[in-house]
Amino acid sequence: MQTQGSLAQTNLATLLEAMQSERATGTLSLQQGGEQCALYFLFGHLFHATGDLGQGEEAVVNALGWTDGDFTFDPRAKLPAEETIKAATSELVQEAERRAASHADSNGSAPAAEASDEDHEEQHEAELEPAAVEAAPREREADEEHEAPSSAWGAPSGSARENAVTETVVVGAVAPSEASPIYGNPDATPLTDLYPLPSGKPIYEGLKSAFVDFPKLLRTLDADKHTGYVRLDGADFAGVLLLHDGHVLEALFSAGELSQGDRAFQNFRRRMERGEGLLDVIELAGETVVALAQLLTARPLFTGLLGRFVNFGALLEYLGEEKVDGSVVVTGGSETGVILLRKGNIHGAYTQSQRDLVADPGTITGLAGERTARIEVKAGAGSPAGIDIEAALRASF
Repeated sequence: MQTQGSLAQTNLATLLEAMQSERATGTLSLQQGGEQCALYFLFGHLFHATGDLGQGEEAVVNALGWTDGDFTFDPRAKLPAEETIKAATSELVQEAERRAASHADSNGSAPAAEASDEDHEEQHEAELEPAAVEAAPREREADEEHEAPSSAWGAPSGSARENAVTETVVVGAVAPSEASPIYGNPDATPLTDLYPLPSGKPIYEGLKSAFVDFPKLLRTLDADKHTGYVRLDGADFAGVLLLHDGHVLEALFSAGELSQGDRAFQNFRRRMERGEGLLDVIELAGETVVALAQLLTARPLFTGLLGRFVNFGALLEYLGEEKVDGSVVVTGGSETGVILLRKGNIHGAYTQSQRDLVADPGTITGLAGERTARIEVKAGAGSPAGIDIEAALRASF
């Protein structure tokens, strides 16, 4: 998008629309005469504004009235922690237009204009008051015994969030019960690295974590009902958050050992707050996310199988007959390969180096035939309880 220019040629309303459509992240700085205003965006969401015009929604509405001046956009600026804007961008633009029309209708009568401005200010405050909720009251409300906490974007958390996750993710599946045996070699050395994940539509790639306010990122993805994953990669660690409809279903983190759930989330959060690693935000189909939830969380059905002793085709045929929801993972050879299964059918196959989902499992079959390859089959209903993000963000390390 355009990173600098004149407000006389490209007004603020047009810039806000461009920011939203291009899901821009960064700081938009405005200047007119001796006045300045800074607007902060995360993935196209305008969450804070400050400057000589005040802060929050009032600052944006006032800046929308500027007809000249200059603007610059910095996509690498550090985003602040403040959150002063709740109203949608379209609502702010409409309010600015209403004020401009009201001013034009005043016909230059000073006393009437003053009274009109006061009335309009009161009306504006009444219109925007529900959105101007401060962080401290929200936290107090969240601590009340009989009221479930909610995120800054109104998404459910706690038991309400868990119910929402269950409703969207649980699918009918043939799954081993907790008491069912694990076949193969249950004592095989567990993996300490994250499984590779399939490619999808990149929302953001290679974003330095130092540029991102982590809580704002999660709340924006919740508001956007993002389905996919967030991956953080560093020199000696990797972490992933799996999301469905904005809810964080599961977190995994690898740094010499593999952690899962709340512990993994806090490890991920700690690295983000230190500004370590590069961040990818990837969008996937809902069915693929459900399959990945099973890959990451389901119990093994077969584990530690030596690939060279297994008829891989017959194994896939058996899983198809049993209508298994789950995954087949081949490790220990030249690279890791994954087959995602939905009701026994192959939803897609991919490898560490070729992460596009394909229907043909031939590449994985080849990896399974390597002398050092090991095979793991995971099966389950894929219904993790999910992570209460607001509670996790309030927790101390």
